[in-house]
Amino acid sequence: MKAIAPGEDFEVGQDTLTGSTATLALINKAQANARGFPVEFSADDNGQLVLKASLPAGMGASEKDMRASMCGILARVKSGGSQPSVAAAGISGAPALQSGSGALPNPLSPEDSTRLCEANFTDETDVVGGTRSVFGTWTLTSSGEDARQALARLKAFLAKTPDARMVREEYRGKKGAMDIALTSAAYVRSTIMDVPDVRPFPVRVEFDGDMGAASLVLRTFSKQQGSRDVLRTAACAMVAAAVAGAAPSSPSRTGSASRFRNPFKQAEDPAMAKRTDDLKRRNDGIEALFVRAIHAGKAFVAVPSLFVSKKYQAMGVDKLREEQLVNYWIDLTATTEWRRTDDPADVLRTGSMSSMIEQGLHGFAYRYPGGSGNSEYGLFIVDPGTYDLKGTSAEFRRSPMPDMSGKAASAKSPLGTASFVSTQDTEYYKTQVWQSATYQNGSYTGTYCALMDATTGGCAGFDVGTRSYSKQVTAGGYQTVLRDKQVSGLLVTTQLLHPFASFRVGKGDVVYVDGFVVDGASVVIDHDACRQSDGDMATCALKSFNLLRIPATAEHVAEWQRSGLLAPSLADLLRAAKPARLTLGAGVSALPQKPGTFESGWATRYALKGR
Repeated sequence: MKAIAPGEDFEVGQDTLTGSTATLALINKAQANARGFPVEFSADDNGQLVLKASLPAGMGASEKDMRASMCGILARVKSGGSQPSVAAAGISGAPALQSGSGALPNPLSPEDSTRLCEANFTDETDVVGGTRSVFGTWTLTSSGEDARQALARLKAFLAKTPDARMVREEYRGKKGAMDIALTSAAYVRSTIMDVPDVRPFPVRVEFDGDMGAASLVLRTFSKQQGSRDVLRTAACAMVAAAVAGAAPSSPSRTGSASRFRNPFKQAEDPAMAKRTDDLKRRNDGIEALFVRAIHAGKAFVAVPSLFVSKKYQAMGVDKLREEQLVNYWIDLTATTEWRRTDDPADVLRTGSMSSMIEQGLHGFAYRYPGGSGNSEYGLFIVDPGTYDLKGTSAEFRRSPMPDMSGKAASAKSPLGTASFVSTQDTEYYKTQVWQSATYQNGSYTGTYCALMDATTGGCAGFDVGTRSYSKQVTAGGYQTVLRDKQVSGLLVTTQLLHPFASFRVGKGDVVYVDGFVVDGASVVIDHDACRQSDGDMATCALKSFNLLRIPATAEHVAEWQRSGLLAPSLADLLRAAKPARLTLGAGVSALPQKPGTFESGWATRYALKGR
């Protein structure tokens, strides 16, 4: 019980032994919305365990909740006087820890937990499209606990926050997630067109009690420009409520410089010092995350995907916008979805936009180019189990709804379905417009002689006068300006009836597995088998479906491991990496290579045929 109690927010007090019965005094720590209270645990030689809680006057709790909490704690107590320990999957240098028992390794203080949240806060705005902005962060708690406890604290915080409200919540074991709407003009700065957009931000907070980790992802709408410092404070305040962290600092303001300075001491750049401190916190945080994942019995999966920057490296922003925006946007937003067989809600999403900043705790914790080619690897922390590739998603710019016949889904596909949702995308372009010359008006004051001495010719009196002037600042002519326009698009998602491919990963395993990429040629629908629910959404049966398969190689993983740029625990993980056995689904087979294409020599296209 001494090992379990700290992870359940108990302070461990004195223990006493009387005959064959031992007693341990515990204190349930005070929470943001509840006082602390004493708890007594006792055990005897016959294996009888007793847990007694004494609530203070005026404090109540439902019998159902208390029973679930107390019985859950007692169920974790093991008899026999010793606790079995499990080595961390044979990873060199990793501590031998009991999975899921007691306090988590690498504990953080409430202040350090919030500082890690602030250091991890990142804006993933796309420079080409200019409209996709995602803010995200993650942090660690001081100990592990049930997700309901963590999100209950967040709900209590939201109840006191006028510009935030909970939309929904969900729980699976010690994992939980909450969707939140954040509404306030204070979070939005002026847009490119100088018209603020104050629609509610969708926010998602996830909590994993096994690792004591929490993440937050905030997505803005098209053209919304979030105020980064204000959003960071709001985001880390919500995360701090969930993980019992300290209140975040207020948005920084630039103060006046000191009037005096030691001339013999080199001045320190505060911005550089903060960047250095944040970098160290992020590196220490990712190291602690890996150690906690090992402790929790998680598995590690390295998956290659398309290296988008390498594919379009020779093109500037203007050329991408004008010539390759459609293809670039598909490659950037494309994801494949692997669902755990025994829990389909547990999804492993792979793709360029699958980082922890954009996907939360389900995203990759680390990314590295593989083989100096067209691939890059993402390392994911997952629960052990079998994962089936059952779906994809991608965004298509400048695309209307597909043509659909009037047969209203008269046929069903043995492959699955494709769904289409209309989107409105903001695109920017440069154009020439005539601009007249501009002038700057101003005035100046001067002293002049107001009284002359007739005898000497000198000035006997002075006065002050003001004169106005106008000077040309810019010449008239054609100028290049940036304009925007609204263009229709589609979010295309697929759901397969049967797995395209599958792999299995066990507790503590470190594996690498082939990746799959969806592109513009992957989805072909049956136009006679569509159902349109409204003008902005339709679902069609798949006529054919294919993906590009990217091989994961030991050489790429070894190159990654030897780079010298990794956290120590990650280098140890990759040293233990083994290939996962990939099983293709029934009816999936390779297609002939097409010389001269981008994928030739890099990836092989595999097609799923109807049964």
